[in-house]
Amino acid sequence: MSSAVDSRQALLEAAEQLYAARGLEGVSMRDIAAAAGHRNNSAVQYHFGSREGLLRAIFRFRMRTINEVRRAYLDNVVGAGREGDVRALVEAEIRPLTEFLAETPDGSYYARFLARVSPSVDFTLPELSEVQGAGREIVQRLIGALGHLPRRVALTRIDLMFNMIISALALVEQRRAEGRPQLSSLDDTVDHLIDMAVGALLADRTGAS
Repeated sequence: MSSAVDSRQALLEAAEQLYAARGLEGVSMRDIAAAAGHRNNSAVQYHFGSREGLLRAIFRFRMRTINEVRRAYLDNVVGAGREGDVRALVEAEIRPLTEFLAETPDGSYYARFLARVSPSVDFTLPELSEVQGAGREIVQRLIGALGHLPRRVALTRIDLMFNMIISALALVEQRRAEGRPQLSSLDDTVDHLIDMAVGALLADRTGAS
């Protein structure tokens, strides 16, 4: 790996960690450069152009691998003829992310980063769309599987599901980082999240439009 690639990755990882801990407004470009071991305070601008460019780069850095795993899950779901199975689709969405968190037990900041930063990022940008293909297909298949709901209601529930999952995983990650006890293992927590997500998606409407 070249020194330029090493430098870029160090900035990505430092920014992810700092944003996860402090949020967008609590972190300066100078903070990120210093945390990555750079003496040049303009290192972030040199590599990414702006804070927005840096955020998009972090998402691409993490989502590319997660999307590949998600694609494999989705291909298995479709191959098994379960493309209309809400539980199978929810698992294909959730498990690639939780597997990533499980593989980095001592250094994962991504769930907290997502919880802090996602509301400020435009995921429709082409440079982010290319690493979200499997996730977007899952959303479309979920909409089709939720035939008892109007499309707008289905989309709202799917969006709420994503936010619930990210918030829960960010809490797990935070407790793990602080050495605080967890109520259950990560595997059990994931099973609970899947059960809750499926139940919420399949619930009857009670008057909300």
